[in-house]
This record gives sequence, structure tokens and C-alpha cells, in this order.
Amino acid sequence: MLDPTIAWTIQQCQIAMTDDSTTDPDIHLAGAFYASGQQEMGLLRSFADEVAANGWRVGGIVQELLVDENGVTQGLDGIALDTGERIAINRPTESDRLNHSCSLDKSALAEASSAVDRAIRAGVDLIVIEKFGEQEQKGDGLAHDILHAVSEGIPTLVAVPDGVRERWNEFSGCLGAELGFATTAFEDWWQSVRPGR
Repeated sequence: MLDPTIAWTIQQCQIAMTDDSTTDPDIHLAGAFYASGQQEMGLLRSFADEVAANGWRVGGIVQELLVDENGVTQGLDGIALDTGERIAINRPTESDRLNHSCSLDKSALAEASSAVDRAIRAGVDLIVIEKFGEQEQKGDGLAHDILHAVSEGIPTLVAVPDGVRERWNEFSGCLGAELGFATTAFEDWWQSVRPGR
């Protein structure tokens, strides 16, 4: 079950899409779907950097794997697109690795949420979220921030594992576009939703 607040927000977005008399903003949400284990890390960041280089204001959180000199993953950072701030989302210990335990730092997710909220309040032109993970699927993590951005009329691009497409559709109310995980797909979508200048 979705968090009641999220379910209510989805309902309001659906009303905004279908009620011609509403003054609410248009919904510009897109899920960029990738096959499990085949997400190309860095692709969303490159796209966001390209958009920013063209004079648009971009906010949100992308991810970067941290690897040692032997190519062993040491952790995962979130990077705030508006400031470049790094947030240590995941730092597995040896015990975590041996026991296959979750080493997600939930306080770091709160930091990431604050970074997204800051960008929304600043009125950026584009929000990018990597990704619709386990926490977001439960209505936690950055779930509220995604819906906040959408409710403010900000084009919002979210990386989504293909295996949770049904959960994403439930979360989004089937309001968003479905994209392939490719720069050309991101660019085409952005061209169709970017604000006028």
C-alpha cells in the first residue's frame, strides 16, 4: 500500500490532468526504464550537465559508485546537481558484505531529500532523480520529493528499474512518460517539456 499522503498527491495530480478548469501546472514526469544490472551509471548526470551547460537550472540527485584500485565497489554517493554536494548514501562494511546486509544510510537519504527540496524551492527548470529504489517504492526516500516537483510543474526525470514498472505506475498514477534509458530519449523528452524562454 502507498503512503496515504502520496496517494492523495497522486489523486490531485490526476485531477489536474483531467480537469480543464484547474489552474494547477501540467504534469511533466518521465520514468527512464533500465534492465536490472544494466543501468549505465553516469548517463543521467551527463544529460543533466548538458542541460545545465545550455543555461537551464537543474536540480536533483544522481548517483556515483565508488570503486577502489582493484575495481571493487566501496560505496555509493548521491550528488546534488545544483551544488555538486556529495552525500554518502551507502558505505558497506566487511560484515555487511559477508552477510549481504543492507548498508543504506537513511540519514543520508534525508540529506538527499533536503537537497532536492532546496532545488524545487529555488524553481529549477529540471529535476533529475536517480533512482526509484526500494525506499521510494515504499513511499519513503525521495518519493515525496518526486511528487513535490511534479506538483510544482517542474519537469522531473526519474531512473526506474524495469522490474518495478507496475509499482512505478501505481506510484505515478500512470501520468508520466515512459522512456528508454538512453541520452536520445532523455533529450527528446526534454525538448517536449522544457519551459518557454
